[in-house]
Amino acid sequence: MTIIVRKTHEKDGKRIYIRVGESPPAVKDGKIKDGAFFIVVGDDEGEKKIRLNDQEALDIAQRILTIYQLHIRIYRKLDKKTYQEYKHRMESQTIDERLENEIIRYLIKSGGEATVEEIRDLLSIKHADYLHTMERNGLVIIDGNKVILNMKK
Repeated sequence: MTIIVRKTHEKDGKRIYIRVGESPPAVKDGKIKDGAFFIVVGDDEGEKKIRLNDQEALDIAQRILTIYQLHIRIYRKLDKKTYQEYKHRMESQTIDERLENEIIRYLIKSGGEATVEEIRDLLSIKHADYLHTMERNGLVIIDGNKVILNMKK
């Protein structure tokens, strides 16, 4: 029997292996002897052998290749999805930075403080909503309706 492939793994200190071999068709005693494939699975305690005819071996090989191609398509989709998520995250950070800069510029022009209503009316509702994020980051102090630029940051 010719060995096509052999894979061995260590698990819990034990050796586990799979071996795929083949016996080609041959003429023996004037008769054609069919070829076969063998799958041998074993460990330190023994092994089991499965004999496959050509059609069974081909069926298994085609199924593995089909599923492998599906895996490749899924990996491509995941890579594309990961890139889209990264792109969205970077765009979101850019928008946040723009809002933050506009609010800080407005507060500096206003002498370091303004009201939430002034920011909402003169800039936008998004700017007013973003004030809570800026407060969490320590950039502004919100005292009631008053927004104060945190000069310590």
